[in-house]
Amino acid sequence: MYIHFISLNNVHGSDFLQDRPNGRTDFTFLFAKSPSTFVINKEVFTVSAPSVILIDNFVPHKYFPNGAKYVDDYLHFAVKDRTEFLKELTYPLNKPIQVSKDSCISRTLKEIAEENSKNKYWNRITDLLIHLLMIRVAEQYDLLQQENTCLPHYEDLNSVRNLILNSPEKTWTIEELAAKAHLSQAYFQVMYKKAFGVTCITDVIQTKITCAKELLTSTDLPVKRIAQELGYSEVYHFIRQFKKSTDLTPGAFRKKVRNPEN
Repeated sequence: MYIHFISLNNVHGSDFLQDRPNGRTDFTFLFAKSPSTFVINKEVFTVSAPSVILIDNFVPHKYFPNGAKYVDDYLHFAVKDRTEFLKELTYPLNKPIQVSKDSCISRTLKEIAEENSKNKYWNRITDLLIHLLMIRVAEQYDLLQQENTCLPHYEDLNSVRNLILNSPEKTWTIEELAAKAHLSQAYFQVMYKKAFGVTCITDVIQTKITCAKELLTSTDLPVKRIAQELGYSEVYHFIRQFKKSTDLTPGAFRKKVRNPEN
């Protein structure tokens, strides 16, 4: 492993935007400590904190805060054997992974940053620490995949969530969703939150917002048309929800993503 740059606890204001239209020549490891939006190869991700993402070489990407500030740790590194490195990697590249607040990721990054390059064992130590960092993320990813799968009614709940995530144009009600899970409305809401950490209505709204970001990024559709496509009867309701989620109006979001220099 070759460390090019590492920096911890970087804080930026609400106008921060990191834009790399051609990516980087090395791997970028980001530990986002604040709610953020990532655009990776034109795919838009809204992440809560804390989350990590490993971005591959030469992959176009940009990211910015969903609030008053953006906070992260970052590590840029290269590998000796790309094929072997990717073979050992057990979580996806270029996709955010939510991690627990008490994970060891921050501590491992700190150990990497504090390692003295004058130490004759520095290369070996940092190599091991980066491997450890990848393992720490893999642990979190595995936990995320396995978490709550043994909850009662999990398969029905997951089926309902997939309906929500794949139907951003739908205006779901709790009554409709609970019926699809064959549960009472009150019990459905409790179990949904236990299974996925968010309410079903939050998932409905965030699915619409994520789809809106993709349309704002990749099309020239007017904001009113996007609101209609996503099931909003009033464009003002859509704009309010979008701004509450991103701290930007849809128009300001489109401008920021498309014209980062302005």
